[in-house]
Amino acid sequence: MKIHLIASKPSLEKDINVLRQIMKVIRAEGHVIARDWIEEAYAANVKTGQTAEDWSLIYSESLGAIAGADVIVADATYENFGVGYQIAVAVQQKKPVLLLHRAGVDGAFAHGVADGWVRHGEYTETNIDKVIADFLKDNDISTKDMRFNFFIDRPIYNYLRWAALKTGKTKAEILRELVQREIKEKDF
Repeated sequence: MKIHLIASKPSLEKDINVLRQIMKVIRAEGHVIARDWIEEAYAANVKTGQTAEDWSLIYSESLGAIAGADVIVADATYENFGVGYQIAVAVQQKKPVLLLHRAGVDGAFAHGVADGWVRHGEYTETNIDKVIADFLKDNDISTKDMRFNFFIDRPIYNYLRWAALKTGKTKAEILRELVQREIKEKDF
């Protein structure tokens, strides 16, 4: 699975080791980071003091990573508009979101987001690995085939029927190959 990590500048400054631990758990569970930005942002922002324009680039790249990710892990320990907006974008795109916050933090944001796509996870140094691993396990669809239905018009049906007869493939196989080709061409 592709996972994108969302975090704020205060998280980078105060909890870089927590963010590194989150990345480590994601990789240890056999998943891929959609956009590996933590170390680069830490070096640029905390050590050298990056500008607002630089944060703008990080933010726009994060929106692209959200679109390409299967699930989102967000550190909401520190209330931040940018993190909230990115979570809203992920929820709008129907991405499962793990909304993490450190134990003992009573911020409204950490507890206030209520949506079927959002799971809240309170963590400590001792349970953070389990909280993340459980979320990833619950949302891992890589070993399951998924099914959905959609309606097509007569010309599409006629084409699929013709292509199925010509190739000996099922209509589903033809559609799957078309979508896979589109994904490959778009480098999604």
